[in-house]
Amino acid sequence: IIVNETSTLRCHAEARFAGKYHKWAKDNAFLSKLPGDIAAEKMKAARAQETLNAHMTERKLSERVVPYSDQLFRKAAIEWLIATDQVNSSYHLAA
Repeated sequence: IIVNETSTLRCHAEARFAGKYHKWAKDNAFLSKLPGDIAAEKMKAARAQETLNAHMTERKLSERVVPYSDQLFRKAAIEWLIATDQVNSSYHLAA
């Protein structure tokens, strides 16, 4: 037999024994490595990444908007300086 590829003959297995291979893979909890199955998985992953809709959620306006005030900004800046362990002499912690 002359074969034009030196791989693991997955194309041959897919063409001749796909049903038996899929049954064996399912029985042994094995992820199919046949070229068609790999291509299908790649297409499925590509389609899942085409939109952001799955990652986005709708929020009410009141949940997103934080009213600005100098006091809240100062508090957030101090918390950030402490959390990131930064020393900033230009920002005085004393009121």
